[in-house]
Amino acid sequence: MKKASRELRGSMVRTGIGFTLLFSSALWLVGCESDTMRYAPHDLSQPWQGAVDAKGHLLSAGQASDGEMRAAKHGLRLPEGFRLPVDHSLPQQPLGAVKIQADHSYGLAELIDLAQSHNPQTRMAWDAARASAAAVGIARSSYLPQLTASVVGGYTTLQPRTNLSGLLNGPTNIHLNITKETEQVGLQWLLFDFGKRHAVMEEARQNNLAQNILFTGAHQKVVYEVATAYYQYVAALSHVDLVTKSLENAYEIERAARANLRHGQGTRIDTAQAEQAVAEAELVMAHVRGDVENKRLDLLTAMGLDPALRINVQRDKDRHISVEDIRLSDAMVRDAVSRRPDVLAAYTRLHAAHNAVQGARASFLPQIFVSGNVGYGYTQFSLKGLPIGGGLPLNGTSNMFTGGITGGISVPIFDGGLRRNRLKQAHNQEDSARAQMQDVQDNAVRTIVSAENTLHAGIVAYHAAEKLQTASQIGFDAALTAYRAGDGSMTRMLELQNALLNARLTASDSYYAMLVAAASLAFSAGTLSGGDVLTDVGASLYEHTP
Repeated sequence: MKKASRELRGSMVRTGIGFTLLFSSALWLVGCESDTMRYAPHDLSQPWQGAVDAKGHLLSAGQASDGEMRAAKHGLRLPEGFRLPVDHSLPQQPLGAVKIQADHSYGLAELIDLAQSHNPQTRMAWDAARASAAAVGIARSSYLPQLTASVVGGYTTLQPRTNLSGLLNGPTNIHLNITKETEQVGLQWLLFDFGKRHAVMEEARQNNLAQNILFTGAHQKVVYEVATAYYQYVAALSHVDLVTKSLENAYEIERAARANLRHGQGTRIDTAQAEQAVAEAELVMAHVRGDVENKRLDLLTAMGLDPALRINVQRDKDRHISVEDIRLSDAMVRDAVSRRPDVLAAYTRLHAAHNAVQGARASFLPQIFVSGNVGYGYTQFSLKGLPIGGGLPLNGTSNMFTGGITGGISVPIFDGGLRRNRLKQAHNQEDSARAQMQDVQDNAVRTIVSAENTLHAGIVAYHAAEKLQTASQIGFDAALTAYRAGDGSMTRMLELQNALLNARLTASDSYYAMLVAAASLAFSAGTLSGGDVLTDVGASLYEHTP
């Protein structure tokens, strides 16, 4: 009896120790989970203080040691206030990644070729298209059987205390050791599901088609952005040329004023006004040169190149277009809308949403499947401490091959409304896709018509600016000739000189604004594809979708 009591107490002690260890482990896990909030900012009004290693690399919560975190909290590693340190592990775009010829002037077509290869937007669109193609492969894999192989092994030892005092003298200790290993290959094959996999496959195909269309749209967007930035950059360069001519005129006026003053035909006021005109022209030159640098940065950014690069460009000039050349009929607008990448992508996404509805409906129907497996099992055991046979161990092994194939039908009965809610969700997404397509179509029509009107206004403005420039040039030349001859006033001549500069700038701006408007029309019509925007505009006028 005493021995049984001691054994019972020992069993209770062991059970208590095990429970204590289990409870302590659970508390430790809970503590680890709640302790993770120390990695977040501690106060919404105070800056975050992270950790940086010796090389200046920002460390994540799992990488930073407690010492590094304490150092960061005391402000030893990060700057004060809401500023972050420089992370030297950030990849930097090497300047030599794109080969730019310093002695070559690049035309718009060449700039577009560089942009299409190096702009991150085209890379992201390409990756998205490839990811959607992989989704098609994932959907196709559901038609094939699924094979799985598994290997399970283990070792078990048992030491039961068996009291056989009624048969033998005293308790008997038996040791049982078991080693087991099982290899198995299983097969699962869905044979028929009433069109669910087909719907999923078609949805993936339509999404892939939409991504491929958007890939083309991304290239058109890059072409448009590069063309717009190019024309604005060339317009800024033209401003420098025109202001240079105005500065030369101002110097000429100043020389004429000084000459008249020496010959007694002018006044000191005339000379002061001429010097003022020179200073104003130099001030304008400083502004236009700064604008050139900004437009150069815009061009390199649109191309996806390093802004530190230096690149020479060709001037696009002497292009002629008339209002009569730009007339979009209703049929042309409809064709342009049907060609736009955003409209085509919205249309394919509507088809994808429709297939999603079909797949959600098919989930209410049964599925027919077949499964099978082939396995091999090996078991080895050793039994010691038997009260018979002189206490010798008993060893044995067991080998077993298994195999089977089954077929069946799975009928969904109740899932808590999961399938019904998924069907409603699919219907709502289809309705949203239909509304989105309508909105994209309407916006496309507005964009095309607006671009056409802008181009019309730009053409008219350019031709009017050319006439204004010609008239201003004649007036200024006549005033300068008269002043040199001692007739006319300095004030009138400076007014005409300023009017000539404004007319020249207006004519230049109107010309490049006309080309930007042409690029906008070609882009909105879905025909912008190269460096010749006027040719692309012609494609939007005369190329019809069959």
